Amino acid sequence: MVNHQETVGDSILFSRVSLQGDCCGKQGLLSMIIDYYSHTEYRPTREQIERDRFVFFGLIRCQPWMVIPAGILIQFCYGSVYAWSIFNSPINRLVAANPDEPNKGSAEITFYIALGVLGLTGAIFGPWIETNHPRKSGIIGLVVFFSGHLTSALAVYMRMISLLYFGYGLVAGIGLGIGYVSTIDAVSKWWPRARGTASGCAVMGFGGGSLAFSAINKWLIDNTNLPLTFLILGSINFAVMLISVQFICPPPPGHNPDGVVVVDEGDETTAATTTRHAFGRDGADAEKGRRPRALAALPSAAQRQTLSVSLAEALQSRDYWLLYMAFLANIVFCLVVISNLPRLIDGLFGMGARNPRQPPLPAYIAVSIEGAFNMFGRVLVGVMSDLLGRKTVFLLLLAAQIVVLVFVPIAIHAGSFWGFLGLVWAATICYGGGFGMIPAFLSDMFGINNTSSCHGIILTAWSIASIAGGLAFTGIVNNFLAHGAHAYDERIYAVNFAWMLAVVLIGFVCCLFVRASIRDRMFPALPNQILRLRVFGRVFRVLGVRAGRSGASAEEPCADSSRQRCRLRTRFAEFEYLTKAEEQAAWEEYLTLRAVQHRLMTEHAAG
Repeated sequence: MVNHQETVGDSILFSRVSLQGDCCGKQGLLSMIIDYYSHTEYRPTREQIERDRFVFFGLIRCQPWMVIPAGILIQFCYGSVYAWSIFNSPINRLVAANPDEPNKGSAEITFYIALGVLGLTGAIFGPWIETNHPRKSGIIGLVVFFSGHLTSALAVYMRMISLLYFGYGLVAGIGLGIGYVSTIDAVSKWWPRARGTASGCAVMGFGGGSLAFSAINKWLIDNTNLPLTFLILGSINFAVMLISVQFICPPPPGHNPDGVVVVDEGDETTAATTTRHAFGRDGADAEKGRRPRALAALPSAAQRQTLSVSLAEALQSRDYWLLYMAFLANIVFCLVVISNLPRLIDGLFGMGARNPRQPPLPAYIAVSIEGAFNMFGRVLVGVMSDLLGRKTVFLLLLAAQIVVLVFVPIAIHAGSFWGFLGLVWAATICYGGGFGMIPAFLSDMFGINNTSSCHGIILTAWSIASIAGGLAFTGIVNNFLAHGAHAYDERIYAVNFAWMLAVVLIGFVCCLFVRASIRDRMFPALPNQILRLRVFGRVFRVLGVRAGRSGASAEEPCADSSRQRCRLRTRFAEFEYLTKAEEQAAWEEYLTLRAVQHRLMTEHAAG
């Protein structure tokens, strides 16, 4: 396979002009992996498209709204994994001859394994999920998830903790990873103009499951036994998901843009090009001495001018990994707090406090309310991202957590129980909101065909944050306690919140440098450019002063921001804030150069 490559900045954008070459026979492991991560497009047959017009075993005509309640119910069942803490004490008492030694705490490892496998599964199976029917991957996910519950029932019956790690941690974790990614991305594809809202609604089900199954698991354990609890729980989940997945199907061809749309944000026109379609027209304009036209936004998604980006190309972009770091930073604080909130409440404001007392609100109620804020944040932030833009909202989430982490130690020092809980609940909205909007963010940046794959890989940040963050928090606490500190010692939490604050600050900076627009990623840097950012929809850049241009500083005031450029020149650098008109002129000049370059290379290949 021969690919024509065009390198722009640090992104490599491919225009496939020939599909035959001398590497077709070299199918080594590396080439197979590259090929697997380079083709992530679902290509249904005409017969499959006709079958997808009806759902629920072909009895009901498919309607776009149906996928949202179906997705919520499926995610609700998968969310039962977050209620695992209810099983810890009963399992530890069952498998250990002495409930305190030596196996105390061994059941908790199951939860960490499941989350770690979830992220790894999403990263491995993401391309396969994208290239197959979502109902197929959904059914496989729920069957594997159910098998994990059956294996877990056998494990607790035989009192084998290693079999429990395999059954619920590995097997159920694989099913969870496949089902989580396939469901959310299938739902979001039906709503190209409201992806944040759609994915937020679907992920809301996951938060609801974590809230509801805490009570369900407790009731089953109290009224049956552990093996039967896993059997009943797995059977309920299997039945609900098997019915719900029958309403999951892909949208018809042309429902979504075939690639990433190149949009002039804040304008009513779409200045777009594509390596597969638009260069011919732009080249003709260039040949006649005209600039490419600003193309009016077309009503049909299938007709909008786009740029095709493969998964392999997306993963070569620094913007993906900057977003990865921002996502990890957004979830690390609440992942630690979710698993330790009862401990924090008891040690700081309850019976373990300096002055032992009953806290104003029982810990289990505080955890339930936190789950409600988690659910609410997933939908709220998804809607906000559709209205205000993904990057803007993500920066707001990280900024809010910075404020929380600054004031939480102050609330602890002041002994303010409600201040502490209020800050934690506010951060929980940000935590849930990150999960709600990240599928839409990835779809906007790298195309709908890469959503499952990019989403699956970025979920490994979930695994890293939960495991590494939890171990770091616990390690610091245990170190202080081993040196004579008490659970109410403020230093323990000051140190923990300090490293979390550093992580969130790094994530904020990373998000600031994410080029969320395909135009920003394509636009070539000037030879002396040091930095370029988009601030309030306009380009801000810093240029190094060339030799011979240094001197007294000069400033051009910005009286009318819509018509005049802001420029500040110092001895070492120039600072420019471009107007929309200046940016558009430079963009059209760049498109002309790309069109001419493409025509010359095509003529050279033909000759």
